[in-house]
Formats: sequence, C-alpha cells, structure tokens
Amino acid sequence: MTRRLLTLALTLFALGLAPSVTAHEVRPGYLEIREADAETFHVLWKVPAREDMRLAIHARFPESCRPVAEVTRFMAADSYNERSTLACAGGLTGRTITIDGLVATLTDVLVRLEREDGSTQVVRLTASTPSFVVEAAPSWLQVATTYLNLGVEHILFGIDHLLFVLALLILVRGGQRLVATVTAFTAAHSLTLGVATLGFVQVPQRPVEAVIALSILFVATEIVHGRQGRPGLTERWPWLVAFVFGLLHHGLGVGNSAADLP
Repeated sequence: MTRRLLTLALTLFALGLAPSVTAHEVRPGYLEIREADAETFHVLWKVPAREDMRLAIHARFPESCRPVAEVTRFMAADSYNERSTLACAGGLTGRTITIDGLVATLTDVLVRLEREDGSTQVVRLTASTPSFVVEAAPSWLQVATTYLNLGVEHILFGIDHLLFVLALLILVRGGQRLVATVTAFTAAHSLTLGVATLGFVQVPQRPVEAVIALSILFVATEIVHGRQGRPGLTERWPWLVAFVFGLLHHGLGVGNSAADLP
C-alpha cells in the first residue's frame, strides 16, 4: 500500500507540476585563486545574484594581501563577479581565507586555488566552516572528496533530485541494483559539478532545469507503464538512466553558476 501511495503521489506531482520544477536555488558561490608567482595571485569571486541583488557574502584575505590593480566588477548570468590581482607578502601557504557573511546564508562556497606548478586545492566552505587554511600540497583525494561531498549535499537538499531518486526507489527491485543505481546517479552528479565548475563544460541553466523537470516526468511515466505490465528502460537498466540524468541533475546547474565566465 505504501509503495502504491508513493507511486500515485509522485506521478500526480510529475504530471501536474513537473513543467514548473526548477533546480533549487541554493547555488554556491565560487572563489578562484590562481598563483602568478610566489606572492601574486589573480582572483575571481562569483556570488549568486538575481537581477541587481546579490548575496551579502565577501571574500576576506589575510592582512598581508593588497590589491595591485583596479578591481573589475560586473554582473553575468545570475551572478555578481569580481576580478582582482593581489600581492600577498610571503605568499598564501599557511594563511587563512574567510568568507564573511556566510554564516547568515543557506548557501556554500566552492574555493579552487591553482598554483603556478599546476597543483590545486579545492575546499567547500559552509555556514559552519566559513574559512580554510591554504595548504602546501593537497592530495588528489582531498579534491575528489570535496566534489563528492558537495554533489551528495546538493542532492539531499534539492526537491527535484529527491523526487527523481524516489522514483528510482519505486522502480528498482533488489538491494544490489538499488545501490548501483543511486551510486551511478551520485557519481554523475558530482562529475558534472566538477567539470562545470572548472569551466570545461558550459550549458545554459534554463535548458538544464527543463531537462530536470522532464526527467521526473519520464520516470513517473515509467512507473505507470511498469504497473501496466510494460517495463521500460529504467526497470531494465536503472543505473544507465540514473547516470545519464545525473549528469544534468544540477551538476551542470550548480556548476554553471561558477563557470559562466564572459
């Protein structure tokens, strides 16, 4: 009975409201720091915004840092942007960078620091941890863990993702198949979040949101067909469907807020 009620609720929601479903609005800020030399850094600071309203969060660097060129400010694709060049006496290793105002928001900030030798440090700052210490040589595991945690958290706090996963729970039978399916969805979500944040992929946000809504409608239709004795693609290859839609389920939606450079 519970499974039938969940099926009915999901189907009615998807058929009636899916066209209006958009990716959730808790978009991350993005701070990119590129080392030009031991004491000079190029900075890109992107803050989620709507029209001329932006979140009241600000990147605070150590007192040893000072701007050496005029700060460029501009609005682009639902974000407020700042570009600057900082001279930091003694460099940034071992120093603390803080996002002021983050404790009063529901968002987080993804920070990417790229050194002159090509190595990177990636961290996620939240209301509970609004600052971090610049490391000398972060491991690849630390970078991968940051992206994975960010992907999982955005799935858990997005109604669109939860509806899609709920549909998978209804459709997929067997614990092993279910684990493989949810893992495929999470991996795809984290993968596109990473590549979009790094600027390798750019997709306009509105089409992505439309595809997310259509994915919910698709799996709801699959549920109906399955109850009619016509199992569809999702029941036969659930991990494939989960991975394909996971690539768009806000991995690109979130990532584009950080990667849509003019």
